[in-house]
Amino acid sequence: MESGQNLATAPPRTPARKGVTSQTAAYFLCFTLVGVLSAMLGPSLLVLAERSGGAPGDLGLLFTVDSFGSVCGSLLAGWLLGRFATHLQAALALAGIIALMLILPLLTRPAALLPAWWALGLCKTFLIVTVNTLLVRERRGTVGPFMNVADFFLGLGSLLMPVAIALSLRATGHLVPAYWAGAVLAVILLVWLLRMLPGPSATVDRPRAPDSSDRRQRWVLPLVAAMLFVYVGAEISFAGWLPAYVADRGLTDATADAAYFTALFWIAVTAGRLLWAPLAGRYAPERLLTVAFTGCAAVLTVLFGLASPTLASITAGTIAFGLFMAPVFPSAFTLLEKRVGVSGKASAVCLCTASVGAMFFPWLVGSLLIF
Repeated sequence: MESGQNLATAPPRTPARKGVTSQTAAYFLCFTLVGVLSAMLGPSLLVLAERSGGAPGDLGLLFTVDSFGSVCGSLLAGWLLGRFATHLQAALALAGIIALMLILPLLTRPAALLPAWWALGLCKTFLIVTVNTLLVRERRGTVGPFMNVADFFLGLGSLLMPVAIALSLRATGHLVPAYWAGAVLAVILLVWLLRMLPGPSATVDRPRAPDSSDRRQRWVLPLVAAMLFVYVGAEISFAGWLPAYVADRGLTDATADAAYFTALFWIAVTAGRLLWAPLAGRYAPERLLTVAFTGCAAVLTVLFGLASPTLASITAGTIAFGLFMAPVFPSAFTLLEKRVGVSGKASAVCLCTASVGAMFFPWLVGSLLIF
């Protein structure tokens, strides 16, 4: 039902309308799965280092190959959208994710870990480019609130996985239970989407041409891509290296406890998306983005300017940084949709640029940290 319709005048709930609701719910769960996959590496890093016999700093290359896989996945998904059934495209990504989630916790050699994490980066970004474009298609004209909800589910997955890893390590000393639980979610989604073949067309309205009286419109796509480059790079770096940073500074003695800091960050991001949602309906996305980036810069300046960080300061800084990071992703896509429209290619360009940021910044941060 459209949001503006009165219940008395609303048309009957037809099977087609049920299909749209089911599709949207499936897309939200796909965002959850991508959040799960995106939050795996940081809490797993110390365990992978122990099992492979390498230093955490050396395995920081996994962040790079994961992000390079994301670049490949975004470009491939943007090129394939519209060439065959969209739900089949998402199903192919899910099949790859299932296989990788079953295999990854069993690998111990860096030579095997590198290509596996590259493939996982490709599959998860292939999936999110597809469902992100389809969500815009399904909720065209009212995408703002739905994008916020989708990113809430993304954050939910990102906070659940570090907790699952911590519990798995405490219970068994292995990553297998947490990783295989993620594979179960992927199986459920695979069956769900296959039951809804072929899926909606990925084609959206053609991007609106910039008005001749406002030449600034032509810079919206590059600007959004640049913001996502910085945002995703900072997000992955902070969440990925935080457990190793906390453990190295002696703020916690257990690897499992260090993983909870990543969960804390994602809890703040997820809660922040709910807190910022009312403001998204009242203020322009440009204003929200300005406040968010200013707040993030201020938090990082204070947090890493401390000569002797404490458990309390790291905890407070993690929460504050997550809250300010929360509105960036949905606000950036809302800005893009309002100003020039969102197509499969536009989504691919933005997420490809974001993946480059995720590839560059974790490597930079890892090289600056001393382990």
